[in-house]
Amino acid sequence: MKMFKLILVAACFFGIFISRSFAIADKDGPKIGDVPPSLILAKTIQGAPTNEISWDKLKGKVVVLEFWATWCGPCVASIPHLNELAEQFKDKPVVFISVTSENEDVVRSFLKNHPIKAWIGLDDYEVLNKAFHVEGIPHAVIIDATGRIAAIAHPADIKPENLEEVLAGKKCSLPPPTVYTVDKFSENEVVTNQVPPLFEISIREHKMPQRIQGPICMWSSETNGCEFEGKIATVESALDFVFDKTSSRTFINCKLPDRFYDFELRAPLGHSADLQSQFIAALRTTFGFAVKQTTKKMDVYVMTQISTNALGLRRVEVSGGGGGMRGGFRFHGSDMKTVADYLETALGKPVFDETGLKGLFDVDMKGKLSEAEKRKEFKPDLDAVITAAREQFGLQLTLVQRPVEILEVSKTK
Repeated sequence: MKMFKLILVAACFFGIFISRSFAIADKDGPKIGDVPPSLILAKTIQGAPTNEISWDKLKGKVVVLEFWATWCGPCVASIPHLNELAEQFKDKPVVFISVTSENEDVVRSFLKNHPIKAWIGLDDYEVLNKAFHVEGIPHAVIIDATGRIAAIAHPADIKPENLEEVLAGKKCSLPPPTVYTVDKFSENEVVTNQVPPLFEISIREHKMPQRIQGPICMWSSETNGCEFEGKIATVESALDFVFDKTSSRTFINCKLPDRFYDFELRAPLGHSADLQSQFIAALRTTFGFAVKQTTKKMDVYVMTQISTNALGLRRVEVSGGGGGMRGGFRFHGSDMKTVADYLETALGKPVFDETGLKGLFDVDMKGKLSEAEKRKEFKPDLDAVITAAREQFGLQLTLVQRPVEILEVSKTK
């Protein structure tokens, strides 16, 4: 494996953090000993109804509140363990509540093959997730009989004796959760330099520690297109982010590496085209890829706004994270380009944003699952996506033909 690195003179780097996927806890969330945020759920599909679920009504019981998702591997792996705990404590004042913000159809389909013995609550628009500052799943919070937080842990780490301790009114012996910091490198990997480089392209293979669930494909960038940083990122995500091309505008004619890398790209202001050219050279040197930017006439969707009262599209002031999921996608504080990009991914054709909408929005799309999505394949029903965009976002998608800038990737001869 080659390591390509080009460094010239110096400049500063500032970025906007965008995450696609997490399994870490937020240091600013509720702490052990705190009164937890209000227990608000949109709906339950298993267990007590929502009007019977509150901390006041659960006072005197120990509650294991778990945040999870069907697409989260560690969450699914924790289900048998939590089921065993629920069975073991079924005759004691212990309540297990599993909370997900996914599409209801997705959850019901999942439960047919993966029974869960906890109450299952739906957290529309991630109201409870936000209240608990959950940024990584699976994430479990144990609330004692007095209504205070007794422990915060990975659900797989909760043992019967931990629940017995809390039942007895004792301090829970679970250790605080560990956080994997992706910025840490070993000493021999650190490039020592007194000032940041003005022009730099570096690609390092990222060695993920065993049994660590961390953020995947985290990218930060400046809007001028001259500074990028990717952590634990794939080559495919680098092509998407650096060249600003979704999969429908990228034609990959060779096999890409399946490993993770750390990318750093910097260039002086106004030299974004030079940075892309140098990155193309780096990809050729490091992986043997030929990358070409060209134009092709294609079917595309034009996105326009037809309603200003859509519940799934709400204006906000602060940017945040989010990502796709079966049946839709969710973002906190995203611009309309991000909405167009994710609709583009779902529809499999380029989407041109002609809404004229500026600023940031919370977006939450939940559409009808296609038969393929029920089988856990990412093949959304196109009509369902178009309908959900119209009904939930107030956006019209019209199919036309236009020239599109595309990216072609092939193996060098």
